[in-house]
Amino acid sequence: MKWLKRLFHIKDFHKEPRMYIIVRGDLSETYRLVQGAHALAQYALEYPEEFKKWNNQYLIFLKVFNLISLYDLMEYRFKKAKISVFKEPDLDNQPTAIAILCDGKIIKDLSLA
Repeated sequence: MKWLKRLFHIKDFHKEPRMYIIVRGDLSETYRLVQGAHALAQYALEYPEEFKKWNNQYLIFLKVFNLISLYDLMEYRFKKAKISVFKEPDLDNQPTAIAILCDGKIIKDLSLA
């Protein structure tokens, strides 16, 4: 496996923080994109200094299965993390997307959206 990582320059985790957008997989692809954009904009408003450090570098969209999975992330993995949760008014203010700036360790098991 080490040779594969060297060949493709794969790193387990990143030194610089990356912006991760986590969306619900039970939403359509278009809806996921829009909800993720809202979460990113909200992150910029809530954490302007961290947002500036990110400097529009890497942006990665990941997904969880559904609303319950998103709640699990918020309650168990992201308790101490700085996250922005977007709640969609058209869906009775249900959380639809999360933005988090991190090295990827706490979300390594999630798949691409």
